Amino acid sequence: MASLKIKPFGILLFLTAIGLASARFEGQQPGGAAAQPVRPVGVVAQIQPGRLTLKTDAGPSLEVQIPDDVAVMRVPPGAKDLKTATKISVGDISVGDRVFIKGRISDDQKNLVAASIMVMSKMELSAAHEEERAEWQKRGITGVVKELNPAAKELTLAVRNATPTPGNLTHPVVLTVTASTGFLRYSPDSIKFSDSKPSTFEEIKIGDQVRAIGTKSEDETHFVAEKLVSGSFRNIAATVISADVDGGTVTVKDLATGKPVLVRTNADSKLHSLSPFVAMMIARFNSGQAGAGGPSGARSGAGQGSTSGGQFGRPAGGFGGQGGAGGAPRDFNQMLDRMPPLSLGDLKPGQALIVVSTEGAKPSEVMAIAVLGGVEPILEARPKGSNEVVLGPWNMGMGGGGEEGP
Repeated sequence: MASLKIKPFGILLFLTAIGLASARFEGQQPGGAAAQPVRPVGVVAQIQPGRLTLKTDAGPSLEVQIPDDVAVMRVPPGAKDLKTATKISVGDISVGDRVFIKGRISDDQKNLVAASIMVMSKMELSAAHEEERAEWQKRGITGVVKELNPAAKELTLAVRNATPTPGNLTHPVVLTVTASTGFLRYSPDSIKFSDSKPSTFEEIKIGDQVRAIGTKSEDETHFVAEKLVSGSFRNIAATVISADVDGGTVTVKDLATGKPVLVRTNADSKLHSLSPFVAMMIARFNSGQAGAGGPSGARSGAGQGSTSGGQFGRPAGGFGGQGGAGGAPRDFNQMLDRMPPLSLGDLKPGQALIVVSTEGAKPSEVMAIAVLGGVEPILEARPKGSNEVVLGPWNMGMGGGGEEGP
């Protein structure tokens, strides 16, 4: 999947709590909205005397006027409340800082007069990301749900082996949750970890991808989770019907169902053509695994194909990073970055693609994590009658690129 970069779990929960207690910027309507109170969250894109430009998490940019008497507080990464916040000056705000602003927005929804600003500095966030990424790599586990035991609050994961080989890609690990386990889940129509929501054990399904941090048993067959993030993803083997460059979409025919699927792309989606060498290497690997689960861990076709052990996309871009207990499988995201870019404008009707996407609220519409061309050898190497889409010995991250993840 696309590189899955993730924000530290605690930071995300803190910002989520703020959002739940606030009117969200994207929910504001222009009609009669003059002087309407809002609380946008985003990243400082530009600073000028008495004002700054905020790139909001909702997408639009805001021009923020900063009065002389505005209250500015710095919140350390990982804070769950404002008890550790410290007062700072406007001059302490830097480009790249994440901010939460309370104020009143103009009628055209483009300008905001700030009443108060909470700041998480870019440098502190970067350090926190690195610290948490290292912690997740050291104490984390990633896999695909194969069995669920709701009564015991347990699930069995297929976790990638450190050195996967055809027919021997994964091993089972029993994961247990407790009353104190924290849950997040990817939004069905977003590839951003920052859009994930608080969740519960009951939302997890067989075939879901899970990344957790916690305590491993000495033999690495059992795991007690402290924090857990889950999501549902799809691998779609398809051919192009049409492309809309301006709209950033491509309509494809799902080869598993024969039905059209609208694939949406955005700045976080990875669009690449596999080189003939890489495509043939993946095809040869797949031809030797005789139906074994693939490392991408995503569902095939319209979510009806078999699922497989693997790694999500982020946490660097969805949940990139180390694989299962004791393992560091090859990262598909890094390999993709070395492949030629694929342009929607170059797509031709009938061209073969593999689309890695979120599960989506509707089977007929998905948000692309990755759109891959040059995949004919991979699709041709599938056993006759198989709808499974496997991407060789690589893992793919959970979530989308362009942001940090666990």
